[in-house]
Amino acid sequence: MQQYISQLNEAQQQPVLQKDGPMIIIAGAGSGKTAVLTERVIRKLKDGIDVNRLLILTFTKAAAFEMKERIRKKIEKEETLSKQLEYIDSSYITTFDSY
Repeated sequence: MQQYISQLNEAQQQPVLQKDGPMIIIAGAGSGKTAVLTERVIRKLKDGIDVNRLLILTFTKAAAFEMKERIRKKIEKEETLSKQLEYIDSSYITTFDSY
Protein backbone atom coordinates (compact mmCIF):
# COMPACT_ATOMS: atom_id res chain seq x y z
CA MET A 1 0.00 0.00 0.00
CA GLN A 2 2.87 2.41 0.68
CA GLN A 3 3.68 2.38 -3.03
CA TYR A 4 0.15 3.52 -3.83
CA ILE A 5 0.08 6.17 -1.09
CA SER A 6 3.20 7.79 -2.53
CA GLN A 7 1.25 8.33 -5.77
CA LEU A 8 -1.42 10.34 -3.95
CA ASN A 9 -1.15 14.05 -3.30
CA GLU A 10 -1.05 15.34 0.28
CA ALA A 11 -4.79 16.03 0.41
CA GLN A 12 -5.48 12.46 -0.74
CA GLN A 13 -2.95 10.89 1.65
CA GLN A 14 -4.46 12.47 4.74
CA PRO A 15 -7.74 10.49 4.80
CA VAL A 16 -5.97 7.24 3.95
CA LEU A 17 -3.51 7.63 6.82
CA GLN A 18 -5.88 9.04 9.46
CA LYS A 19 -6.46 6.24 11.96
CA ASP A 20 -9.24 7.33 14.29
CA GLY A 21 -12.73 8.67 14.02
CA PRO A 22 -15.34 9.01 11.32
CA MET A 23 -14.51 10.73 8.06
CA ILE A 24 -16.32 12.60 5.35
CA ILE A 25 -14.60 13.10 2.02
CA ILE A 26 -15.96 15.90 -0.14
CA ALA A 27 -14.34 16.52 -3.51
CA GLY A 28 -15.28 17.11 -7.12
CA ALA A 29 -15.70 14.55 -9.86
CA GLY A 30 -12.48 12.90 -10.97
CA SER A 31 -10.54 13.96 -7.88
CA GLY A 32 -9.83 10.41 -6.69
CA LYS A 33 -12.46 10.02 -3.94
CA THR A 34 -13.19 6.39 -4.75
CA ALA A 35 -9.49 5.48 -4.87
CA VAL A 36 -8.84 7.24 -1.56
CA LEU A 37 -11.82 5.62 0.17
CA THR A 38 -10.87 2.20 -1.20
CA GLU A 39 -7.35 2.52 0.22
CA ARG A 40 -8.72 3.74 3.53
CA VAL A 41 -11.00 0.72 3.77
CA ILE A 42 -8.14 -1.67 2.96
CA ARG A 43 -6.04 -0.01 5.66
CA LYS A 44 -8.86 -0.51 8.18
CA LEU A 45 -9.15 -4.17 7.18
CA LYS A 46 -5.40 -4.64 7.67
CA ASP A 47 -5.81 -3.07 11.12
CA GLY A 48 -8.23 -5.90 11.98
CA ILE A 49 -11.62 -4.30 11.38
CA ASP A 50 -14.06 -6.44 9.39
CA VAL A 51 -15.55 -4.81 6.30
CA ASN A 52 -19.09 -5.44 7.54
CA ARG A 53 -18.35 -3.26 10.60
CA LEU A 54 -17.72 -0.18 8.45
CA LEU A 55 -20.35 2.22 7.15
CA ILE A 56 -19.50 3.54 3.69
CA LEU A 57 -22.06 5.90 2.17
CA THR A 58 -22.17 7.52 -1.24
CA PHE A 59 -24.77 9.37 -3.27
CA THR A 60 -25.57 6.98 -6.11
CA LYS A 61 -26.17 3.27 -6.44
CA ALA A 62 -23.59 3.17 -9.24
CA ALA A 63 -20.96 4.75 -6.98
CA ALA A 64 -21.78 2.33 -4.15
CA PHE A 65 -21.52 -0.63 -6.54
CA GLU A 66 -18.20 0.64 -7.91
CA MET A 67 -16.84 1.15 -4.40
CA LYS A 68 -17.83 -2.36 -3.33
CA GLU A 69 -16.25 -3.89 -6.45
CA ARG A 70 -13.00 -1.95 -6.02
CA ILE A 71 -12.79 -3.07 -2.41
CA ARG A 72 -13.56 -6.67 -3.43
CA LYS A 73 -10.75 -6.63 -6.04
CA LYS A 74 -8.25 -5.23 -3.53
CA ILE A 75 -9.26 -7.88 -0.98
CA GLU A 76 -8.81 -10.62 -3.57
CA LYS A 77 -5.22 -9.43 -4.15
CA GLU A 78 -4.38 -9.50 -0.41
CA GLU A 79 -4.12 -13.09 0.81
CA THR A 80 -4.20 -11.96 4.45
CA LEU A 81 -7.63 -10.39 3.87
CA SER A 82 -9.32 -13.37 2.21
CA LYS A 83 -11.69 -13.78 5.20
CA GLN A 84 -13.19 -10.40 4.29
CA LEU A 85 -14.63 -11.86 1.08
CA GLU A 86 -17.17 -13.66 3.30
CA TYR A 87 -18.36 -10.28 4.63
CA ILE A 88 -18.23 -8.02 1.57
CA ASP A 89 -21.76 -8.81 0.36
CA SER A 90 -23.25 -8.03 3.78
CA SER A 91 -21.19 -4.87 4.19
CA TYR A 92 -22.72 -1.42 4.54
CA ILE A 93 -21.53 0.10 1.27
CA THR A 94 -24.64 1.85 0.11
CA THR A 95 -26.28 5.18 -0.63
CA PHE A 96 -27.35 7.79 1.90
CA ASP A 97 -30.98 7.22 0.83
CA SER A 98 -30.77 3.44 1.21
CA TYR A 99 -29.19 3.71 4.62
